[in-house]
Formats: sequence, C-alpha cells, structure tokens
Amino acid sequence: MGKAFRELIHYMDVTAQVIKMAFMTIIEYPSNIAGWLISNPLQFIMGFAIIRFVVESFGQINGWNYGQLAFLYGLSVISHALSMIVFVQGWFMGYYVIEGEFDRYLTRPLGVLYQFFFTNINVIGVTDLIPGILVFIYGCVKCGISVNLLFVVKVLIILTGATLIRGGIYILLGSTSFHTRSYVDFGQYTQEIIDKTTMYPLSMYPESLQFILTYLIPVGWISFYPVSDLLGMNGDLNGVIIPFITLGVGILMMVIAGLYFNFGLKKYESAGN
Repeated sequence: MGKAFRELIHYMDVTAQVIKMAFMTIIEYPSNIAGWLISNPLQFIMGFAIIRFVVESFGQINGWNYGQLAFLYGLSVISHALSMIVFVQGWFMGYYVIEGEFDRYLTRPLGVLYQFFFTNINVIGVTDLIPGILVFIYGCVKCGISVNLLFVVKVLIILTGATLIRGGIYILLGSTSFHTRSYVDFGQYTQEIIDKTTMYPLSMYPESLQFILTYLIPVGWISFYPVSDLLGMNGDLNGVIIPFITLGVGILMMVIAGLYFNFGLKKYESAGN
C-alpha cells in the first residue's frame, strides 16, 4: 500500500510539473494564445446561435426547449474541452507509431500510456472551456435550476465520466495505428460526430441509432442521460445513480482502451526499416 501511494504521489508530481511547463510555453507566445481565445470560443458561440435559430424557427426540439438545450449544449462543450486538454493527443497516435516516437516513452520508468497523454498536456484546450461554462450557466438560469452541493457533486461526477468516455474513444481509435501502421486517424472526425450527437437530445434520433449511441458507442452517457436527470426529464431512469453510471461507463471505456493500447504496443516496431 505504501509503495502504491508513493508511486501515485510521484505521478501527481510529474503531472504538476508538466502542466507548469505547458503554461510557461504558452506565456512565451502570447499572440498565439490570444488567437485561440478568439477563434475557439467563437466556433461554439456560433453553434449555440444555430440552436437558438432552429428553436425560434421550428419550436422545441423533440420536447426540449431553448433553456434545456442550452444546458445540454454547455455541459457537452465542457466535457469536450476537458477531453481536448488531456486526450487530444490520441488523434495523432499514428504519427507517433510511424515515426518511432514511442521509443523514448519505453525507456522511461513511467507508464507509456500515461506519458503519451500527460506529458503533452494541451493547455490551449482551456479556451474551449470559456463558451462551455458560459452557456452552461446560462442554461442553469433559463431552467431555473437551484444550485446546491448535491447538484455540484453530480455535475463534477458527470463531467469526470463524460471526459473519460471521450478519452477512451480517442485511445481506442488511436491504438488502431499499431495494427494499421498508418498516419490516417479518425480522431478529429469522430470528435465532430460525438460533439454533434451530444449537443442535441439523443431521443430525436431513430431508436436503432439511440441503441448504438447508448450501448455500443456510449456517447449518450456523455450528456443526454445525465442532463435528463439533472433537469428531471429522465422518465423511468433512477436519477440517483445516473451520474455514477456515466462515471462507471467512463472508467470501463478507459479500461478497455488501456488494454487495447497495451495489446497494440506489443506490435510496435519503432522507426526501423
């Protein structure tokens, strides 16, 4: 137990140092971060504006009004931002495999998967948090939500699970590079699909697609089911356990992704001829 605790402290210390260096790197290029602060929030604000246009033109979307959609959209964008900070490297795993970049990870006394993600923290992803938080707060106001300790705990559990679900999907897709030995990855395209299906009510899609997005590719647990719980729209589902289901699904996705990554790592051949 003592050894495991010391190892955990060591990993946390390394992560803190990496985050510190990432922030120092950004400070060196202030114009770059300024550009991201403008462009990233703008794309999500435009997406939110489109939702408002649709609702004002056609009324509710499958029973969801504008405030509820804002709440759903905001929570989805926040989990997207968190996944961009930690797991966006999964999109480029093919490059690391082909160029032999995993060689240095294999020679260090830390887990390879941990190094791949947590020594490349994408601090720029913080800029995605800005519109997500603003829209989420706006949704809370429009829905008349009473923010209390239980609500905050639920949201934190949901965001943790949702981020892990997204991260697990990115790792699974990126790990296919060990087998295909190709630069081609579908991470960014998958992210677009995930974002589009989590920013709108899952119930608006055909039942066959709802089944797929609930049980096979569990993106429904990123925002739709948790938000339905928080807004009291969960029907027959037990709202007390829904945040923990999201967290459980996220942990399961990460376990499966980690096992698949380690399986693929055994086929890694460095950058030799």
